[in-house]
Amino acid sequence: MKKYSISKQYVSGLVLAIALLLQPAGVFSQKRTVSTSSSYTVDKTSNGKSTIHIKDNSKDFKIEYEGEITLSDDDRDITAITRGGFIEITKSSFGNRRRLLIESDNSGNLIRKFYVGSSERNYNTDGKQWLAEILPEVVRTTGIGAESRVNRFYKKGGVNGVLNEIHNMDSDHVKSAYFQLLLKKNLSNKELVNVIEETGNEIDSDHYLTEILKSNQKAFLANSQTINAYIDACKSIESDHYLTSVLKRVINDSSITDSQMESLLDISMQVESDHYVTEILTEIMDNRDLNSSNISKIIALSKDIGSDHYKTEVLKKVIRDKAIPSNAYDALLATMDDIESDHYITEVVKELMRGKLKPTSGGLSKLLTMVSTHVQSDHYAATIYKMLAREDLSEDQLITALKSSTSINSDHYLSEVLVNFSSKVRRSSERVKAAYRAAAKSINSDSYYGFAAKAID
Repeated sequence: MKKYSISKQYVSGLVLAIALLLQPAGVFSQKRTVSTSSSYTVDKTSNGKSTIHIKDNSKDFKIEYEGEITLSDDDRDITAITRGGFIEITKSSFGNRRRLLIESDNSGNLIRKFYVGSSERNYNTDGKQWLAEILPEVVRTTGIGAESRVNRFYKKGGVNGVLNEIHNMDSDHVKSAYFQLLLKKNLSNKELVNVIEETGNEIDSDHYLTEILKSNQKAFLANSQTINAYIDACKSIESDHYLTSVLKRVINDSSITDSQMESLLDISMQVESDHYVTEILTEIMDNRDLNSSNISKIIALSKDIGSDHYKTEVLKKVIRDKAIPSNAYDALLATMDDIESDHYITEVVKELMRGKLKPTSGGLSKLLTMVSTHVQSDHYAATIYKMLAREDLSEDQLITALKSSTSINSDHYLSEVLVNFSSKVRRSSERVKAAYRAAAKSINSDSYYGFAAKAID
């Protein structure tokens, strides 16, 4: 009898699928946005109603509300709700359930009700005190009354007054809302730098930090001080996806200087995904005029790309699109040392031969040393040498190439390579012809040797 094992993930997925199929059709007609953590859930429907559920070892709150809610200055009472709006707060603790409902009628008057279990109690004697006890915690763990609170703290204590309140909050969702409201204020350059720095320090969620950095990018990139603070805040993003989305947007901002671009390149080093690193470097090369230092930096960064495919894409693009400084040539070859695939090494060398960077005699020697050391396939090695034979080479470079070609083991491929060089050799000095004949003697097959030898006679 066969034994079958069913994973917990499979069972959980099956239960979830059944539960979704059993939901009423109306549930799916609402557009919803949901963000979750281990103890904090926000569910906002398209009609403006919000539900927040906060649950951990110490509390189990459920808050539903609609409309703009205004709080008292001590955060212990609700003084106004926009017409037709409401707030309902439910808290369960040790089997006891309390529920408070405040609704705003068409005239803006507040109707207040308080329940313990299923029994309604007098609001003024019981509910008012309970609201005063729990409301400070509710407002710090939700976005309720955020705008009026930010205005109040800002009026009383400026930027630091709002930041001090943010320090007392746990939820990144709520912190993000307060930061966004604070950033709408007419902040000085110094205050803006302070807010950017605190955003990076306070917000743990990559999602919320990314939203703040992207939605306020114009203000954050206004000058060198704010740009530097912005770049530092980017370093707090751990997700490759989110960091890439921020960097790609800022790369396209014309106010970024070459020096700041170098800092952005440094940040991209913390991206682990080869795919995302390639996206960032490609975005930079597509949209920026780079100085020689930054081009060298891109070449150096490509060395850390593990994938032969992605590394080749970056190197081919930098060779094709940018004026590579001569001092970056060795770094380019060093990066190619890490490519394992003969196919991809050949692709880069092809681009190098097509490009503006023509190796000097010393540079050609280094390139061919890399080819003879790293390219194992005689087919791909021959492809590189045959392409090199079409280049305008000096006699010294010809001799270097002919000597290096003897690293090809196959008599067939070596004879093909020599024949490709033969037309240049025939027009060259006896010194070059001697190097050609010496290379031909490495061919063991008489027929292939004769084929190569006749090519220069």
